[in-house]
Amino acid sequence: MHRLLPLQRIALAWLGAALTVLAAGCGSMAPAATGVQRLYVLYCGEARIPDVSAWSPGFNVGQAAVFSDNCYLVRHGDEWMLWDSGYADSLVDKPEGIVGPRSTALRKVTLVSQLAEIGVTPDQINRIAFSHSHGDHVGNANLFTAATLYIQKAEYAAAFGSEPGKYGFVPATYDRLRSSRIVQIDGDFDVFGDGSVRILATPGHTPGHQSLLVRLPQTGAVVLTGDAAHFEENFAKRRVPGFNFDKEQSLQSMDKLDRIVKAERAQLWINHDAAQNATLLHAPKFYQ
Repeated sequence: MHRLLPLQRIALAWLGAALTVLAAGCGSMAPAATGVQRLYVLYCGEARIPDVSAWSPGFNVGQAAVFSDNCYLVRHGDEWMLWDSGYADSLVDKPEGIVGPRSTALRKVTLVSQLAEIGVTPDQINRIAFSHSHGDHVGNANLFTAATLYIQKAEYAAAFGSEPGKYGFVPATYDRLRSSRIVQIDGDFDVFGDGSVRILATPGHTPGHQSLLVRLPQTGAVVLTGDAAHFEENFAKRRVPGFNFDKEQSLQSMDKLDRIVKAERAQLWINHDAAQNATLLHAPKFYQ
């Protein structure tokens, strides 16, 4: 049998001790955070509607309604993503709201103040996407020029093209994003590359309308509709507002979301459904 020399025995002892320390150190290192850790629901205004039948032609005639309006903040690893930005924060200074052709828009608390309560400033938002480019969803878009914008090619062409007013868009609410980093997408898109946040192409309300699928570790999957449907009854009965860009696309998009919700066993959060919105946790509380 080969015998180790004294110096060899000492060297092996030192090597063993070093490996033990290294293993212990590696075991105490927390793995890097991946996937979505948190989803915040932010109040982003509301709309008072004297006759909601404009959103459900032939039904609910003469019935008044209140639409909720949310924004959603996603924490993924060490990044922040904002989905929609709601009505402009300047509406807070107009408690009577602004009267539009179909509704009165109001905002009681600013988006910026809600982000601050979470400990986030607009320039810390890394990624931003809007369900579409109407004012109740892009009202604060110009605050987030530091973020990468994800937008469908069809929506980009409509919003930044020569006739944005044709689609009900007001470029002044988002025009500073022209100089931002913009990722134009065509269809569904995996934002972080790990399947945890997926943009879903759901055209119809506007040319490039999109929805968002968020997979949370504890809550499970959540689908944020944007304006693919404005309230649960319209989604369930496939009712399409007369002012949508394309009725057939709208119906196909609702069918698509229905399939995804069933396949993912997901919750469907309809942005403007005030009754459902009242049941959700709002920031600074969050979903995990």
